[in-house]
Amino acid sequence: MNRQRMDVTIVGGGMVGMAQAALLAVRHPQLRISLLEASPVEPRVSPDGYDARVVALTEASRALLEEVGVWQHIAGQRECPYTQMRVWDAEGTGSVYFDCGDVKLPNLGHIVENNVILAALRARIDELSNVELVTGFKLESWWRDCGLWHLQSRSPERDVVEGLDNQSPVFTTRLLIGADGARSRVRDMLRIRTRDVEYQQTALVCVAKCEQSHQSTAWQRFLNTGPLAFLPLSGLGDDRHCAVVWSADDSLARELVMLDDKAFALNLEKAFESRLGTIESVSERFSFALRARHAESYFGPGAALIGDAAHSIHPLAGQGVNLGFMDVLVLTEEVGRALKREISPAHASVLSRYQRRRRGENAATLKAMSTFKSLFGAGDLHWRWLRNTGLSMVDASPLLKKRIIMRAMSV
Repeated sequence: MNRQRMDVTIVGGGMVGMAQAALLAVRHPQLRISLLEASPVEPRVSPDGYDARVVALTEASRALLEEVGVWQHIAGQRECPYTQMRVWDAEGTGSVYFDCGDVKLPNLGHIVENNVILAALRARIDELSNVELVTGFKLESWWRDCGLWHLQSRSPERDVVEGLDNQSPVFTTRLLIGADGARSRVRDMLRIRTRDVEYQQTALVCVAKCEQSHQSTAWQRFLNTGPLAFLPLSGLGDDRHCAVVWSADDSLARELVMLDDKAFALNLEKAFESRLGTIESVSERFSFALRARHAESYFGPGAALIGDAAHSIHPLAGQGVNLGFMDVLVLTEEVGRALKREISPAHASVLSRYQRRRRGENAATLKAMSTFKSLFGAGDLHWRWLRNTGLSMVDASPLLKKRIIMRAMSV
């Protein structure tokens, strides 16, 4: 049996897990870090089509990616800075318009395809000598002894790590980080419960080619069946492609999923009020059920949770990955503080401080998103008047708009 002793082991090689490994490695090169990912597939960027799954990176997230040395690769491939944002209510006249000029900045954020970020992070991980990436590692058994976690895969037939024999490796680690998504096995093995909210909505995502330019603008229309967002894409030679995120009540989503491309495009165009003209084509659609999930604790003995393993959020404000990246930043800061004090990064005081800094902030964002969802989903006259009045008041207040923009960019 191969037994490898690590300082930090991260379970989950998605965007948040890879960012955590990279930031720890860059800031603390003395640490030995392993990154365990169940999937053997290496992310690839399509040269002739966009990935329908995108993220809206804030400036804080962009700065993190720049620090770990991947932003220049992302910007060199393709990303779309958006300079404006337009939000309006489908059942009224209320609307709000944000412009980067309001805060004297070059943009409000960046729309980047998931696979572009994943490919850039994967390439950077391969360059870091103190990070060992292990693909095809399905966490099946674990035990804790003498303050150390012992993690074992029961899948020796998979491509585990180059140079190892076919026996199952065991990773022994001081600090275990769960970055393994909403259905986290790390969270389950720590016996941490979650508080879940079912939205009874499904998100449909695709790429739409529009008749008119997206104008480097993020568009969002609030329908009473759920929000519809058009997010600008660039890098393949035109400015008419948008990533679409349509969050719809389950009954409507089931109908939309069954439509052929032409019928879906017509429904999409109607729901978007033809703001960018005709929808000329749509890509393959993906769908996933929407729910909010929040872990009651972000840590257990010698272990911490980050990203979707700790919190899942409604996508209407596009803050999910950004919140995960801020978990990465804060946990890395607390590990650095522990190393300076010459205590274990897995010490309960270190992990409890991480939780104090992040859980309240994330809880407030989750609450705000649930409130927005309820407010814009309400159909009676009183609530329609209230939200339209609120949007108009925000649009009329430069100071309030500036505060909202600066708050959103710092997440």
